[in-house]
Amino acid sequence: MADEKKEVAKVSEYTTAISQWSNELTGLVSRDFEACGVQFDEYSKQCAMAAMTNIFQLVKDSDKVKDLNGLDSSNLREIIGRVASLKLNANAVPREIYFQLRTKKVGDDYLHVVEMGIEGDGNDALLRNFGVGIDTVYPCWMVKEGDEFIYPKHKGVEMTPPEWVEKGESSRVIHVVYPVKLKDGTFQFLIAERDSVKTNLFAHIRNNLMNETFGIVSGKKSNGKERTRYDATPEEKKKIAEKKEEIYEALRNCGTVEDMLACKEARPYISAAWLDTPESMIVRKMRNNAIKKYPKEYNPLASRSLLQMDETYQQAQEDIREDANSEDFIDADGVEITDAEPKPESEDVKAPF
Repeated sequence: MADEKKEVAKVSEYTTAISQWSNELTGLVSRDFEACGVQFDEYSKQCAMAAMTNIFQLVKDSDKVKDLNGLDSSNLREIIGRVASLKLNANAVPREIYFQLRTKKVGDDYLHVVEMGIEGDGNDALLRNFGVGIDTVYPCWMVKEGDEFIYPKHKGVEMTPPEWVEKGESSRVIHVVYPVKLKDGTFQFLIAERDSVKTNLFAHIRNNLMNETFGIVSGKKSNGKERTRYDATPEEKKKIAEKKEEIYEALRNCGTVEDMLACKEARPYISAAWLDTPESMIVRKMRNNAIKKYPKEYNPLASRSLLQMDETYQQAQEDIREDANSEDFIDADGVEITDAEPKPESEDVKAPF
């Protein structure tokens, strides 16, 4: 009986904590929407609440952070605002977004932040909600090796739709096709090829190499801190760049995505998600590639959210920080200011294939 009471008390405490946190953040996000002249509608609120519940559970299950007070509050507000503005539902099945915890260094402090990523079905949702002239997004075709597939044919403004005959000879997806019906009654077919994922994987590896110094930068600074890539001398930077270029050149010589995943020079810098479930990752990237270029109309908040998540933008900002701040800056109070850690992987940085 005592154990049951303790369990009930824990559930009550858990529910109360979620409610208090949700109400506070919802109020802040609502004000952000109003400031941009964007309506904080019921579905945006539902998406925000689903995100907060999922993040709360993520923290509860984590051994990195004791509670929500251990997270960067401004980061939380930003993440919830992104989810709400993009109308992505963390409770949807299949999932539209996912969350993960990451440690970020800011100056002398290490902050725990939440990062969000868009799943394949999340990109479907963006296409449905914001695609220009979209009426219906039909389930995508997963065309596999051995299947019969005929590309669309164009004659002037007329188009003959693609054809697909499933054979069931392989599980290896080589084309992804999204049939899309427009409001004028016409159809478009958004297609991505397996080979297009080479660019995504190249960008993923490039991002993972961002802080890599290959042991070239070592030792400590005068203040006792370990030297990082920001402290590299011009000669050390040159050596690091040459080492990275060796890896990039090895990747350029790979004929397929599978060859890239097996590349011994690059393999240490490929994340477990790619190595453990390669086909799943390849299909996910193909789905993203098929629909991400379709024109969309975003409200100001959603547009800003996507810009903040855009990996090309993040990479550019990282390059600017590295070039502009080769030395530590000491402010008037004697506090050393350094750059924050870079953001997640770049998928849109174009690989030279």
